Amino acid sequence: MATRLNILPDERFVPLRGALNERLLAVGDSVSSENFADICEGMIHYILTQSFEQVGVREGVVWLLNARKDALSPSFGIGPHSERLVASDYEQPLREGIVSMVTMTEQPFLENEVYKNAKHSKMVDQKLGQQTDAMIVVPFYFLRQCRGVISCVHVKHSDDASSQPPTFKPEDLKTMMRASAVITELIDYRLLKQTIQW
Repeated sequence: MATRLNILPDERFVPLRGALNERLLAVGDSVSSENFADICEGMIHYILTQSFEQVGVREGVVWLLNARKDALSPSFGIGPHSERLVASDYEQPLREGIVSMVTMTEQPFLENEVYKNAKHSKMVDQKLGQQTDAMIVVPFYFLRQCRGVISCVHVKHSDDASSQPPTFKPEDLKTMMRASAVITELIDYRLLKQTIQW
Protein backbone atom coordinates (compact mmCIF):
# COMPACT_ATOMS: atom_id res chain seq x y z
CA MET A 1 0.00 0.00 0.00
CA ALA A 2 1.33 3.42 -1.00
CA THR A 3 1.92 6.01 1.68
CA ARG A 4 0.69 9.58 1.25
CA LEU A 5 3.13 12.44 0.90
CA ASN A 6 2.50 14.66 3.90
CA ILE A 7 4.35 17.99 3.85
CA LEU A 8 3.81 20.05 6.98
CA PRO A 9 4.33 23.83 7.13
CA ASP A 10 7.78 24.84 8.32
CA GLU A 11 7.38 27.13 11.33
CA ARG A 12 10.42 29.15 10.26
CA PHE A 13 8.45 30.52 7.30
CA VAL A 14 5.38 31.63 9.28
CA PRO A 15 6.75 35.12 10.15
CA LEU A 16 7.53 35.68 6.45
CA ARG A 17 4.08 34.72 5.14
CA GLY A 18 2.60 38.23 5.34
CA ALA A 19 5.53 39.85 3.57
CA LEU A 20 5.51 37.16 0.88
CA ASN A 21 1.77 37.54 0.25
CA GLU A 22 2.15 41.32 0.03
CA ARG A 23 5.02 41.00 -2.43
CA LEU A 24 3.19 38.45 -4.59
CA LEU A 25 0.14 40.73 -4.73
CA ALA A 26 2.38 43.52 -6.04
CA VAL A 27 3.98 41.13 -8.55
CA GLY A 28 0.54 40.06 -9.77
CA ASP A 29 -0.52 43.66 -10.20
CA SER A 30 2.63 44.37 -12.22
CA VAL A 31 1.70 41.79 -14.87
CA SER A 32 0.11 43.65 -17.78
CA SER A 33 -0.81 43.20 -21.42
CA GLU A 34 2.55 44.76 -22.30
CA ASN A 35 4.67 42.19 -20.42
CA PHE A 36 2.40 39.12 -20.32
CA ALA A 37 4.04 37.57 -23.40
CA ASP A 38 7.26 37.21 -21.35
CA ILE A 39 5.41 34.81 -19.05
CA CYS A 40 3.91 32.82 -21.92
CA GLU A 41 7.14 31.33 -23.19
CA GLY A 42 7.80 27.60 -23.24
CA MET A 43 5.30 25.28 -21.62
CA ILE A 44 2.57 27.90 -21.16
CA HIS A 45 2.60 28.73 -24.87
CA TYR A 46 2.59 25.02 -25.67
CA ILE A 47 -0.39 24.25 -23.43
CA LEU A 48 -2.41 27.15 -24.83
CA THR A 49 -1.62 26.15 -28.42
CA GLN A 50 -2.41 22.48 -27.82
CA SER A 51 -5.66 23.30 -26.01
CA PHE A 52 -6.86 25.59 -28.79
CA GLU A 53 -6.03 22.91 -31.34
CA GLN A 54 -7.77 20.24 -29.27
CA VAL A 55 -11.04 22.18 -29.33
CA GLY A 56 -10.61 22.82 -33.04
CA VAL A 57 -9.95 26.55 -33.18
CA ARG A 58 -7.38 28.62 -35.00
CA GLU A 59 -7.91 31.71 -32.86
CA GLY A 60 -7.56 32.25 -29.12
CA VAL A 61 -6.83 35.16 -26.80
CA VAL A 62 -5.82 35.68 -23.18
CA TRP A 63 -7.50 38.86 -21.89
CA LEU A 64 -6.17 40.64 -18.79
CA LEU A 65 -7.74 43.33 -16.67
CA ASN A 66 -6.04 46.66 -17.25
CA ALA A 67 -4.44 48.64 -14.41
CA ARG A 68 -7.65 50.64 -13.85
CA LYS A 69 -9.68 47.40 -13.70
CA ASP A 70 -12.33 48.88 -15.99
CA ALA A 71 -11.50 47.04 -19.22
CA LEU A 72 -9.90 43.90 -20.60
CA SER A 73 -6.81 44.07 -22.79
CA PRO A 74 -5.97 41.32 -25.29
CA SER A 75 -2.59 40.25 -23.93
CA PHE A 76 -1.61 37.06 -25.76
CA GLY A 77 -3.02 35.60 -28.93
CA ILE A 78 -2.68 32.55 -31.13
CA GLY A 79 -3.83 32.82 -34.73
CA PRO A 80 -3.35 35.67 -37.20
CA HIS A 81 -6.45 37.66 -36.25
CA SER A 82 -5.85 37.17 -32.51
CA GLU A 83 -2.24 38.29 -32.85
CA ARG A 84 -3.43 41.37 -34.74
CA LEU A 85 -5.87 42.14 -31.95
CA VAL A 86 -3.14 41.79 -29.31
CA ALA A 87 -0.83 44.09 -31.28
CA SER A 88 -3.49 46.82 -31.30
CA ASP A 89 -4.35 49.18 -28.47
CA TYR A 90 -7.87 47.75 -28.23
CA GLU A 91 -9.59 47.39 -24.84
CA GLN A 92 -12.94 45.73 -24.13
CA PRO A 93 -14.92 47.79 -21.57
CA LEU A 94 -16.03 45.70 -18.59
CA ARG A 95 -19.60 46.80 -19.12
CA GLU A 96 -19.76 45.15 -22.57
CA GLY A 97 -19.58 41.66 -23.98
CA ILE A 98 -19.33 38.07 -22.87
CA VAL A 99 -15.61 38.16 -22.04
CA SER A 100 -16.39 40.94 -19.56
CA MET A 101 -19.36 39.01 -18.14
CA VAL A 102 -17.16 35.96 -17.50
CA THR A 103 -14.52 38.14 -15.83
CA MET A 104 -17.11 39.65 -13.50
CA THR A 105 -19.01 36.43 -12.69
CA GLU A 106 -16.02 34.04 -12.86
CA GLN A 107 -18.37 31.54 -14.55
CA PRO A 108 -17.23 29.71 -17.72
CA PHE A 109 -19.23 30.19 -20.90
CA LEU A 110 -19.88 28.18 -24.06
CA GLU A 111 -22.33 29.11 -26.79
CA ASN A 112 -22.77 28.18 -30.43
CA GLU A 113 -24.47 30.76 -32.66
CA VAL A 114 -23.26 33.32 -30.14
CA TYR A 115 -23.84 36.14 -32.63
CA LYS A 116 -27.56 35.76 -31.79
CA ASN A 117 -26.90 36.50 -28.11
CA ALA A 118 -27.71 40.11 -27.18
CA LYS A 119 -24.84 40.11 -24.64
CA HIS A 120 -22.28 39.37 -27.36
CA SER A 121 -20.34 42.53 -28.20
CA LYS A 122 -19.69 43.09 -31.91
CA MET A 123 -16.75 45.43 -31.26
CA VAL A 124 -13.98 42.89 -31.95
CA ASP A 125 -15.84 41.44 -34.95
CA GLN A 126 -16.13 44.90 -36.49
CA LYS A 127 -12.46 45.63 -35.83
CA LEU A 128 -11.28 42.36 -37.41
CA GLY A 129 -13.87 42.05 -40.19
CA GLN A 130 -15.34 38.76 -39.00
CA GLN A 131 -18.40 37.16 -37.45
CA THR A 132 -17.99 35.14 -34.27
CA ASP A 133 -20.10 32.01 -34.67
CA ALA A 134 -19.21 30.11 -31.49
CA MET A 135 -17.34 31.07 -28.33
CA ILE A 136 -15.77 29.56 -25.24
CA VAL A 137 -14.64 31.87 -22.43
CA VAL A 138 -13.16 30.67 -19.14
CA PRO A 139 -11.96 32.70 -16.14
CA PHE A 140 -8.21 33.01 -15.80
CA TYR A 141 -6.48 33.22 -12.43
CA PHE A 142 -2.98 33.69 -11.14
CA LEU A 143 -1.66 34.58 -7.71
CA ARG A 144 -5.08 33.90 -6.13
CA GLN A 145 -7.09 36.42 -8.16
CA CYS A 146 -9.21 36.29 -11.28
CA ARG A 147 -7.17 38.53 -13.56
CA GLY A 148 -9.00 38.01 -16.84
CA VAL A 149 -10.22 35.29 -19.18
CA ILE A 150 -9.11 32.93 -21.92
CA SER A 151 -11.34 32.95 -24.99
CA CYS A 152 -11.44 30.92 -28.16
CA VAL A 153 -13.81 31.27 -31.06
CA HIS A 154 -15.01 29.85 -34.32
CA VAL A 155 -15.25 32.77 -36.72
CA LYS A 156 -16.43 33.44 -40.21
CA HIS A 157 -14.35 36.03 -42.04
CA SER A 158 -15.77 38.29 -44.71
CA ASP A 159 -13.98 36.27 -47.42
CA ASP A 160 -15.05 32.88 -45.99
CA ALA A 161 -17.66 31.10 -48.12
CA SER A 162 -18.18 28.29 -45.62
CA SER A 163 -21.89 27.83 -44.96
CA GLN A 164 -21.77 25.47 -41.98
CA PRO A 165 -19.71 26.90 -39.10
CA PRO A 166 -18.09 24.49 -36.62
CA THR A 167 -19.56 24.16 -33.14
CA PHE A 168 -18.21 23.55 -29.66
CA LYS A 169 -19.11 20.60 -27.43
CA PRO A 170 -19.31 20.50 -23.60
CA GLU A 171 -16.02 18.53 -23.62
CA ASP A 172 -14.37 21.53 -25.27
CA LEU A 173 -15.34 23.73 -22.35
CA LYS A 174 -13.76 21.20 -19.97
CA THR A 175 -10.59 21.23 -22.07
CA MET A 176 -10.29 25.01 -21.80
CA MET A 177 -11.07 25.01 -18.08
CA ARG A 178 -8.35 22.41 -17.56
CA ALA A 179 -5.91 24.48 -19.65
CA SER A 180 -6.65 27.56 -17.57
CA ALA A 181 -6.06 25.63 -14.34
CA VAL A 182 -2.74 24.20 -15.55
CA ILE A 183 -1.54 27.59 -16.77
CA THR A 184 -2.48 29.12 -13.41
CA GLU A 185 -0.23 26.60 -11.64
CA LEU A 186 2.65 27.25 -14.06
CA ILE A 187 2.40 31.03 -13.79
CA ASP A 188 2.11 30.93 -10.00
CA TYR A 189 5.21 28.73 -9.83
CA ARG A 190 7.16 30.93 -12.26
CA LEU A 191 6.29 34.17 -10.44
CA LEU A 192 6.95 32.68 -6.99
CA LYS A 193 10.28 31.27 -8.18
CA GLN A 194 11.33 34.67 -9.55
CA THR A 195 10.09 36.49 -6.45
CA ILE A 196 12.13 34.41 -4.01
CA GLN A 197 15.03 33.94 -6.48
CA TRP A 198 14.92 30.17 -6.20
